[in-house]
Amino acid sequence: MKWNKSQMDGAGGLSKKTLSNVVILTGRELEITRGYLVIEDGMIKEISEGSPQSRAVDLKGGFIMPPFVNAHTHVVDSVAKELYLGRSQPQVVGPSGVKFKALESTSPAVAKQATKATLKEMLATGTIAHCDFREGGVAGVDFLRRISCSPLKSIILGRFSRTEEIPALLSRADGIGLPSLAIFSEDEMEEAAAAAHRAGKLLAAHVAENAEEMAAYRNKHHRSEVEQAIKLNCSFVVHATHCTEEEFLKLKANGIPVVFCPRSNSLLGVGVPRIDLALKTGVEFFFGTDNVMTCQPDMFDEVSFAWRCLRRVDTSAGSEEARRLLLAATINPLEFFKLPWGPVEEGQTATFLVLARKNNLLHLSDVYAGLVNRARVDNIREIYCGGKIIIS
Repeated sequence: MKWNKSQMDGAGGLSKKTLSNVVILTGRELEITRGYLVIEDGMIKEISEGSPQSRAVDLKGGFIMPPFVNAHTHVVDSVAKELYLGRSQPQVVGPSGVKFKALESTSPAVAKQATKATLKEMLATGTIAHCDFREGGVAGVDFLRRISCSPLKSIILGRFSRTEEIPALLSRADGIGLPSLAIFSEDEMEEAAAAAHRAGKLLAAHVAENAEEMAAYRNKHHRSEVEQAIKLNCSFVVHATHCTEEEFLKLKANGIPVVFCPRSNSLLGVGVPRIDLALKTGVEFFFGTDNVMTCQPDMFDEVSFAWRCLRRVDTSAGSEEARRLLLAATINPLEFFKLPWGPVEEGQTATFLVLARKNNLLHLSDVYAGLVNRARVDNIREIYCGGKIIIS
């Protein structure tokens, strides 16, 4: 895989190109089109069935699909990989966990190097936007903002220690990312929520990740973490590992999406999210890779693992469920975060992944399930962004 630096820097002209003999996941519903796609002046001019009349690049039965949006990351803990070993989730990412000790003891230069490497890998694995919960207040937000590498879009949600920091934080960040709801008082959370809503920015929270912490929160506050997130009018919630069907229905009724992080949940020993219940209730959901200290930010792996989690509890899950998992990793978060590109359809900028049909993708009886279950980073042939090839 090669980085096309001149095109990433904006050099070079845009010309007409036709990609043929390809399976295209088209539009907002990822409908399958077997045919060709024409790019002109950086835009998708035509998508049609069959073969083109003009000269074309033969993709040999490959695939075109939207790029990934990683809806929940903690990229700066790239400096602390595998520190979760032998430890429980609170010991790893709790307020006094090894993650925060590692962040505090790491020099800015090392943190910058490690984080930039992660961001570069994220882009190379087909993700061109991510939403990061950034610790460290204003300084933490500014740190990630400075090193975020175009064309990767970093949506940064900051974290405050004291409510006095909230105005400055919201002036720099795209919103506020609350950790465990037990950390702040109700007054502090309501102040943060009100400020984020006034500023027109995102408010998100970790909820229902750890069963013991959930029970302790309910015993103390006489409401669930999900109910508290609804009370705060959160933009979305993260994890929901132990959400009930009733709680998913409440989130749906209040228009609050969920971000699932099944690999991280499993590695930290807190359980596996009930993706089957999310599908059953119709609550909107996305996927995130969570802490880099536990998982590489590879959305192919995340979606594939999610598929296994789903099939483990629901063997009736088939093509439609696989399509909905792909939507959750691509189109749904794209629209939620109002990102500057659209689905793979005529009139949109040419922003998509081109996957080669290598041995792992031969003889698929179902495109959606095949891509969810088998597609890998090494299938990426090219990544287009704004009509330009940024990786090939």
